[in-house]
Amino acid sequence: MKSSNNLTKQTRLLNFYKFKRINFFLFIALLSIVFWSCSSVSNNTELISDTDLDMAAEIMGSSIADQQSGLINSIYDALSNISETGISYGKDQAFPYKRDKKDRGGRGFEKSFRHTYDSTNGVHTLSFERSFEKGMFSSSISTLQKIKYIDLEGNFIARPKLRRNAVNQVYLHSTKSGMNSNPRKSSEFTKIDSLNFSGLHTTQNLLQMHGSHRGFGSGAAVLRDSSSHSRSFEVQVDFDEIIINKDTLVTYGNLENAVSGSLTYSIIMNKSINRVPEETVIEGTIDLEEDGTALMKFYKYNRIYRLGLTDGDIKERGRKGAK
Repeated sequence: MKSSNNLTKQTRLLNFYKFKRINFFLFIALLSIVFWSCSSVSNNTELISDTDLDMAAEIMGSSIADQQSGLINSIYDALSNISETGISYGKDQAFPYKRDKKDRGGRGFEKSFRHTYDSTNGVHTLSFERSFEKGMFSSSISTLQKIKYIDLEGNFIARPKLRRNAVNQVYLHSTKSGMNSNPRKSSEFTKIDSLNFSGLHTTQNLLQMHGSHRGFGSGAAVLRDSSSHSRSFEVQVDFDEIIINKDTLVTYGNLENAVSGSLTYSIIMNKSINRVPEETVIEGTIDLEEDGTALMKFYKYNRIYRLGLTDGDIKERGRKGAK
């Protein structure tokens, strides 16, 4: 009997320790879940300062503006004429641009121009240097572009300048590295645009574009309160069914008034406070307004910025729903 009682006591004691051990691991697991949940909520409800929003708008203005080698600048390049000797803008193309040369962001003043053509895949490869000065603004850019021109039958076009009226589709991949500077802001960057155009032929009514813009680098700006700030950044912009109105393009002679549609963006900004790195992620949409500007909106914040598509400057600040 003693042996049986001792065995029963040992079994109960073993079960008790097993129960305590299981409860301990359950407690640790639950604690980990609670901690992870609190951390996620903290990240999702991160407070963004007005300075962060202003810097995001400055970065986005530079990413899309013509004179800052942004997205609009690449669209101009894609719709220009190229040959073995250079890039041409103006009357000798399907869409003549009326803007004065001094406002073209350096287009038409390319240096160290090189061009090759691969007949097996239809790719024109261009490399050139482009600099631009206007007032106290200066820019210096190195560019590598791969462009493919296709006619209505799907054939490659080896001489797009001579056969400009035959072009219906254009594929552009552009990589630009350089710097922009004026007394109020400056940046060093690499900008990569992948753009697909369809409907260029005169028989087509709708000129459409889809693709993406990616950029990274560092920038500094003096904001509206005269405070100076700097960030390193990475930008991703995606877009489908951007429309370029052919009639408006001919009438005004510039792309900024002819483009419409919406883009989605994500900006990652990094800064250091007391040597502690801090990362901020801001996402939202950009509406192209067909008036030379774009409205930058945020998913989580009710602010709106109006950006100039030519110079990238902030034209207005406001809030959603405000009159």
